[in-house]
Amino acid sequence: SFRARGWQSEIFADVRHVSPTMRGDCHSLDECRAEPGDIVLHHYSIGSPTLDMFAASSAKKILIYHNITPAEFFDGFDDRVAASLRAARGSLHEIGSKVDAIWTVSNFNASELTALGLKNVRVFPLLFTPPPTDQPDDPIVAKKFAVKLKTILFVGRMAPNKNIEALIEAFHWYHRIYNPMSRLVVIGSERSCPRYFAMLKMFVGDLDLPNVCFEGFASPKGIPTFYRHADLFVTTSKHEGYCLPLIEAMHHGLPVIAPQIGGIPEALNGAGVMYEDMRPAELGGLFDRIFHDETMRAEILASQQKRLAEVRARNIEAELSELMRDFP
Repeated sequence: SFRARGWQSEIFADVRHVSPTMRGDCHSLDECRAEPGDIVLHHYSIGSPTLDMFAASSAKKILIYHNITPAEFFDGFDDRVAASLRAARGSLHEIGSKVDAIWTVSNFNASELTALGLKNVRVFPLLFTPPPTDQPDDPIVAKKFAVKLKTILFVGRMAPNKNIEALIEAFHWYHRIYNPMSRLVVIGSERSCPRYFAMLKMFVGDLDLPNVCFEGFASPKGIPTFYRHADLFVTTSKHEGYCLPLIEAMHHGLPVIAPQIGGIPEALNGAGVMYEDMRPAELGGLFDRIFHDETMRAEILASQQKRLAEVRARNIEAELSELMRDFP
C-alpha cells in the first residue's frame, strides 16, 4: 500500500527469525538507515533487537501492536520466553508514550493500550491478501490426503496459549464416538515452544489416538492445499489479538469454529460458530452436527461469505490515508 502511493518502503528484520521463503522480501537490520524525515513502523509483540533500533531511531515512529501473549501461558514450558513476554508488557507504556502513533489490529488490542493511558491509539484491522484461486495444489501436500477422511484443520503457532490440547481432546471424542474415518491436521512450527509440542505429542500417545497429524511449518505455497483438502477449521485458543487463519479458512470455504475470546469476535463479526465454556466432548459433538446438519452448515457458510464480502470491500487506501493524516 505504501509503495502504491509512490513512497519508498522497505522491510528490515533480524534475519535469524525470518522464514526462508520470506528472506528475499526483507533486509537485515544493520542496513536500516532511518533519518528524521522518515517514518519507521515497528510490529510489537515481544522485545527484540528490532525494538532497540526502533526506540533509538530519530525518525517519526508508529508502533503496530499485535498484542502480547500473557507470560503465564509459557511458565514451565519456556521460562526464557515467559520472561521476555513479561519484559515486553512491562515496557509497553514507556515505549507507547514515546511514539508518534500506535496502530492496533483490533479494538480488543486497542482497549489494552487505552487502559494503560496511552494516547493516539488507532485501529487498523489485520490485512488479508487472498491467494490466487487458480493456484494448483502442492503435490507433496496433496499426497497426504490420498486417503479420504473427514479432516479437521488447525493452523497457528504451536504455543501454549493456543490450547491445542483441548482441540486434541475434542477430536478424541469425535473420532471415537462419531467417526473413526477422520483425521486432525495441525499446522505450525514446533520451534515456537518445543516443550509444549512434546507435551502435545505425549498427550496424543496417552489417548492412543490415531490420525493426529502434526505437519510442522507449511510454506505459503503449501498451506492453501491444506485448506482446500480440509472439511472444518477449529481453534480452541485462549488468547488471540485477532486470528487471521479464521479469515483464511473462510476464504477457502471451510466452516470455522472458534471460542468467543479476545479479538476473535472482531475477526468473525458474526460469521462462523463461536462458543463459550464448551467441554471437549460437547465440542466433538458440534463437529459431527456441522458435518451432518446441512441446514446449519449452509447457514454457517452463508454467514462467512457475508463476512468475507466485508473484508474484501475494505478500502485500504482510504483507511491508510486517514491514518497517515498524523504525518503530513
